[in-house]
Amino acid sequence: MHWGYNFWYRQYSAGAIDPFRVTDEGHAFPSGDAFLVYPGPDGPIESIRLEVLFEELQDLRALQSLESLIGREATVGLLEVDLEGELTFKSYPEDAGWLLAARERINRAIAEHREGK
Repeated sequence: MHWGYNFWYRQYSAGAIDPFRVTDEGHAFPSGDAFLVYPGPDGPIESIRLEVLFEELQDLRALQSLESLIGREATVGLLEVDLEGELTFKSYPEDAGWLLAARERINRAIAEHREGK
């Protein structure tokens, strides 16, 4: 859940803003951080941030699915392939290629374990 799906105001609702021009809620947040959608003539316009949130939720669901098939330790082990250390909130690969390869490994493992049932 996001705290302000269609919130187009300055911090603390101190006044309306145009999120296309004031991208940081009046210096309150990093640019774009507050906006999942933007106002459009026919309803909300989805942001890239919203698309990425959707992908994140899909990744989470895939990891949960694999965990139900092979357990948490094996799932984490598969996720951490090719890493020099443990995956944490402070230590993680910044290469998109790693992320895509990890997701492919997860997808393959889910398919293999479902076929085996």
